[in-house]
Amino acid sequence: MNSRQMSYSVATGIGYSFIITIIMFITSLVVKLFYPPSNLLLISPILALFVIPAEGIVEIVVLAILVIFSYPVRTSVEKESFLSIRTLAIYAGIGYLVLSLMPYAFKVPYPQTYIGLVIAFNVINGAIAGLAVSLVRGK
Repeated sequence: MNSRQMSYSVATGIGYSFIITIIMFITSLVVKLFYPPSNLLLISPILALFVIPAEGIVEIVVLAILVIFSYPVRTSVEKESFLSIRTLAIYAGIGYLVLSLMPYAFKVPYPQTYIGLVIAFNVINGAIAGLAVSLVRGK
């Protein structure tokens, strides 16, 4: 795989990771409307499982739907051309579960730090997912 394709994979991974984060934020807001015992907005499904189990379950289901959404392919030609996209969705979804804990690892009173850590984990997650897809598909 050449460097241009690898850079496209990394950029796509970063974009997909940000999309997952936005969808998780919206999911958290919707869950808060129907299940309001906590005022926290959690974008980390793993942490939400321990703090607010209902929200954690809903976020994991939504993340699984986002990954599964990249799978419906009917023909073998489509299957081959979309294989890297499906692999990227899997890697970014798994990486999101782990790296979304990063903003909650540092407790500071400044919201800029939280936002910066959200941006950082999305960039790291997307870069790792895109690089992994490039390495797997490059063989």
